[in-house]
Amino acid sequence: MRIRAFGPAVAGGIVGVLAIAAVWTMLSATNTAARFPSIPSIFDAIVDNFQSAPILSYSTFGTGGVWSNTLWTAQNVLIGVATGLVIGFATGLALARIDWFHRLGRLPIAILGTVPVLALLPFLTLWFGNSALSTNGLVIFFTAITVASTVQSSAAAAEVKYADYAATLGLSTNRTTVSVILPALLPSTIGVVRAATAFGWGFQCIAEVMGGSQGAGRLIRSFSDATQTAGAIGVLIVIGIVAVLCDALIGLAGRWIVRWNE
Repeated sequence: MRIRAFGPAVAGGIVGVLAIAAVWTMLSATNTAARFPSIPSIFDAIVDNFQSAPILSYSTFGTGGVWSNTLWTAQNVLIGVATGLVIGFATGLALARIDWFHRLGRLPIAILGTVPVLALLPFLTLWFGNSALSTNGLVIFFTAITVASTVQSSAAAAEVKYADYAATLGLSTNRTTVSVILPALLPSTIGVVRAATAFGWGFQCIAEVMGGSQGAGRLIRSFSDATQTAGAIGVLIVIGIVAVLCDALIGLAGRWIVRWNE
């Protein structure tokens, strides 16, 4: 059944990629390379700059190529998501299970949830300069707020559904939290982590474009400043491939963690 369901999805994805490639080819045939470079030139740019991108040496005095800078971005995205997950999960669980923390923290969390994420970038740059924290701070903030909100609502729903039944079996509040509430939170938490990771790539790259000292975003900025559109698009393609692979790995890990739920 899974193979039958997987086949059409893959076929549909391939058709979609081919359709985009066909549209891009038509646009590149009627526009300049600075606007719509041809697909072969994009892949040539990836190969030529994969290990070392000469443009970095004279534009930002940097080193590395497409691969090393993409790995730097991926590392910061995953670190940011992991940090935000720990903060958000603990906060959301405390909001749902600790009365005094719920009274004190509910309004601040709700207010923080309305703050535009990108609006924090100038403050992060002001406070932390061009360090890694100033760039993946957006990922940490978004993940923490998203996970906290999801965990709080899921824990509240699980408490309504299971807590009274657990109490009739003699489970203490702490035992109920560990043995009943936490397992019930895992499926929704894994889903929101995948979503936060997907958004995290964009936030991380934007932060690097605006002022990062390393990363794929900085490389995109360097290519764009030099009007090397093929190189900039090539970096985006590599980032997209790495992001899809990371999402697949997170999905497999999540499926294994909640295998009892199948």
